[in-house]
Amino acid sequence: MPEASPSTVRLRKIGRTLRTIREESDHTLKTAGRLLERSSSSLSLIENGNQPLRLRDLAFILDRYAVPTDLRAALLTLAEQEHQSGWWDTFKDVVTHGGRDRATLEDCASLIVSTETTFIPGLLQTEEYASAVIRGIRTSHSPSTLNRYVEFRLARQGILRRAEPATFNVIIDEAALRRVRGGRHVMRAQLRRLLNDSEQDHVSIHVSPLTAEAGPDYAGEFQLTDIGSPPILSVVHADHLTSQWTEEDDAATTQYREVFEQIRSSTLPESASQDLIHRIVSEL
Repeated sequence: MPEASPSTVRLRKIGRTLRTIREESDHTLKTAGRLLERSSSSLSLIENGNQPLRLRDLAFILDRYAVPTDLRAALLTLAEQEHQSGWWDTFKDVVTHGGRDRATLEDCASLIVSTETTFIPGLLQTEEYASAVIRGIRTSHSPSTLNRYVEFRLARQGILRRAEPATFNVIIDEAALRRVRGGRHVMRAQLRRLLNDSEQDHVSIHVSPLTAEAGPDYAGEFQLTDIGSPPILSVVHADHLTSQWTEEDDAATTQYREVFEQIRSSTLPESASQDLIHRIVSEL
């Protein structure tokens, strides 16, 4: 599988921030290049998130720009994370650059919020449910490749089981709970898994009942991931049949955060959500 651009969410965030700093300092690419001892073309690549930066090079740039301590620390943290390797590197044979980049964000996440209208969230799927979903979507792939996709999805779930897990707040449409995938025995096991996960302090599950009015703020499926608390980076992901859409703009991610809270206000409370899941299990 050919590799995509080396650009990542973190590189693009660092680049956008450096561009803002340069422009607020009234520097052109040319004058900033002289200050930073770089060519204008090299600086442009950095600002567009298309050129990896060594930590010492980023520190030099931040020092030359006299960046405040808090912002300097945040950008260096993102750069350090960018250089980390992990379990996701073993899936280069099947998972795209963007898919692995998303996994690295989840691995460093402090908070993930998600809305799901069609499926049980990937971070809460059982192996059998994940297999049924993936095999139903990727019908042209070989069994061995499908198994690798399932392994990747399950590996992502490690962020909820580590010593200091990410906080995961999810809204699931009742329709996704009732849609049978993989057979009734698979669905029963999957819903019981949801009930078990909902008992964890760091997992919050709210169900949007079929009787609820969708309203203008019902935005379908998306996942918002925060890095740091308060967040130094927030990213929205939305999955489509053959691709993944990403939103990184600060104003847009803020809007999605507000939409999530608006949707959650019309969902069942956690205890009532658990009761509904219990009823659906009993009906299967």
